Amino acid sequence: MPARSDTIAERFEEIAYELNGITYLPHYRNRAIFVSPGYPKHNKTRFTDVELQLRGAKPKTVMLWARGFTGTVSDSNP
Repeated sequence: MPARSDTIAERFEEIAYELNGITYLPHYRNRAIFVSPGYPKHNKTRFTDVELQLRGAKPKTVMLWARGFTGTVSDSNP
């Protein structure tokens, strides 16, 4: 039987973006890439913060598990 942990994973403040009621979160491998709910199974679209801002997205602070800085995110490695 696997060990049970009653500890809560540490979370950190991260910037997310909201556009038309949808929250775009930083990808867990590379925080410079933002993805929408359902990524990558239902939606493989990825954005940078600049692309979201140009579309009118507003930044907001969210508490998330640690994110990477330089990980590769591609269609073959979502």
